[in-house]
Amino acid sequence: MMSSPPQPLREEDDYLTIHSLNDLLYCERRCALHRIENVWKDNAATLEGTFAHKRADKPVTWENAIAGREVHGMWLRSDRLRLVGKADVVEFHEVGQPFQADSPARKPDLQIPFPVEYKRGKRKKWDNDDVQLCAQALCLEEMLGVEVPRGAIFHIKSKRRREVEFTDALRKKTEAAATRLHALIARGETPPPVLKPQCEGCSLKHLCLPDVLSRRSELAHYQRTMFQP
Repeated sequence: MMSSPPQPLREEDDYLTIHSLNDLLYCERRCALHRIENVWKDNAATLEGTFAHKRADKPVTWENAIAGREVHGMWLRSDRLRLVGKADVVEFHEVGQPFQADSPARKPDLQIPFPVEYKRGKRKKWDNDDVQLCAQALCLEEMLGVEVPRGAIFHIKSKRRREVEFTDALRKKTEAAATRLHALIARGETPPPVLKPQCEGCSLKHLCLPDVLSRRSELAHYQRTMFQP
């Protein structure tokens, strides 16, 4: 009796989530704890953010995504960057095309995707949110074959919308972050803790212990000298 051939690995197994880029740029150790060690812990901030995202996320069909002006919960994918994810909202802005001498009839309007990402608090000093939004734009460009020049971050507490332009510099930073993310997960090693300003608001602070473990050399010195006469 012949045995069945081995099943090939699914391409999706090599894809990582767009949100992981945000994690990576916020803190590489936090990203590894989440994605490699499956360590998760919520705090008030993360729960509030999750609730806000659920309010924005309304499932729609692909047909609605193409024909509608505002799409909630749109699935995104980039084969080039090996990323998948879901956009909170994608607006489709109509841009009229100019008349042509050989065709007096008005051409149909173009629909330019405009991703909108919901974030709980005010704008941070770091650009991890902008990179996450830019990754959504790169996915939309690959999927729909149209340039996506800008999007927006909606800050829930202030109810203010901040427009983000997808400059060449931001696009390069996003692509570099995707490369770093895949390399981190492929290594399968969690980096050591480093105490930094981001630690204060991190839900994993009491599990990561950056204020203790980042001073291991001092602890080792104390252990060596504690019982010496």
